[in-house]
Amino acid sequence: MALTPQQCAFFESFGYVFFPNLLTEEIDWMTEEHRKIFKKKGVKHDGTKRSVIVPFSDQSERLCTLLDHPKVLEVLKSLLGDDFNYVGGDGNYYSGDTGWHSDGAHRVGLYAKFHLYLDPLTRDTGCIRVIPGSHLFGQWRDGVEKVRRSDETVGLSASDVPCIPVETSPGDVVVFNHNIYHASFGGGAARRHFCLNVTARAETEAEIKELDRYLRPGGRQHQWPGKYPPGAQDLMRKTASPERMRHLEQVIERENYYAGLLNEA
Repeated sequence: MALTPQQCAFFESFGYVFFPNLLTEEIDWMTEEHRKIFKKKGVKHDGTKRSVIVPFSDQSERLCTLLDHPKVLEVLKSLLGDDFNYVGGDGNYYSGDTGWHSDGAHRVGLYAKFHLYLDPLTRDTGCIRVIPGSHLFGQWRDGVEKVRRSDETVGLSASDVPCIPVETSPGDVVVFNHNIYHASFGGGAARRHFCLNVTARAETEAEIKELDRYLRPGGRQHQWPGKYPPGAQDLMRKTASPERMRHLEQVIERENYYAGLLNEA
């Protein structure tokens, strides 16, 4: 069933929403696919720093089917609309702390991330922490930006900044607005994670311009140079059901539009 109006309002107001046990039944095979992709891509995690593969779910035919999964679609359609866009995602082994930051600064459109953490995580072992409402532009967000250097600006260590720790077990899902400030502290050296990046369908000229900015080479989606090769999303698209293609078509349309401009140039 679709999300309640209260859940949608919570996401709109606070910038995140937590779904315990949403994909608990799928956790074993998702964890195995995570392992297989890292092995296939030859990425060996040594624990000294974050290891990342971009895009991620697109590398596994089975993980691609998450965009056909009724529970996933219920959540994303409720939050972003029936014709939301899938715009990639990353897979990770995290190591150590992750400081305060946001994944975007989108003043138009709605950009969100559907997170799956494959290990149990608590406040003190690396769970995601969020600052509610920090996705909204204005005086509140302007103040929150100080947490990037909290020891200098407000006299607090990063781990002591007031926040909500979203503790998770494998199979739980966290969805947050790209603009929200988030961090994690105290985690081990091999925390497994992957996510789906999604957007509301771009309708206005300003929203389409922002989507193009996100998708273009050098944009947020391509922030890891050399790790987003041509054809990286082919498997996701070649195996797409009609339902899944609905969530890919605007991205393909924008890619084709700019490819045409480049050819003309």
